[in-house]
Amino acid sequence: MPYALITLSRGIIDQAVFFEDPGLAIQALSDHVRDMNPEHDDAALYDTEGLVANAKHFLDEQDEFRKNKGLINEVSEERSTPIYIIANPSHPLGFMVTSPDDPLGYMDPAEAVCDLGQMRKDFGRHLKLYRVVDVNGPVVRKVFLERCLAEADIDQFDGSLVERYIA
Repeated sequence: MPYALITLSRGIIDQAVFFEDPGLAIQALSDHVRDMNPEHDDAALYDTEGLVANAKHFLDEQDEFRKNKGLINEVSEERSTPIYIIANPSHPLGFMVTSPDDPLGYMDPAEAVCDLGQMRKDFGRHLKLYRVVDVNGPVVRKVFLERCLAEADIDQFDGSLVERYIA
């Protein structure tokens, strides 16, 4: 899940930094708050669902920095572990997942980046790293699915197996 750290200085956006790793994102917020002037500066961390934490989570009543280990641990242990894949977005057959051996996903981003570096050395810089995102809701309207099924000449289709993806 992508995270955006937005920092403000005197009410103006000073910086926007994007993170893939929740642990790195929350630590960057903590580090920024430790060094900032609470009278003039502010910071907040957002994910795709909204606010995750802001500077106030790391300040006491006197606006002094305090390490919030509980929040850091909670955000670092992200709800779901992201899966990374290496793919060729410009393959003649279309988007193609690739790997050093069999197509696979990586839970360890360090391992994914390590393999990507080796694969780019061997096969080219066109290979990219992607994060897999679970689809939890509708992505196609029923009329478009029916049109696709007709074009593919599919008569027996059990829509109940994929109903969560149909609007």
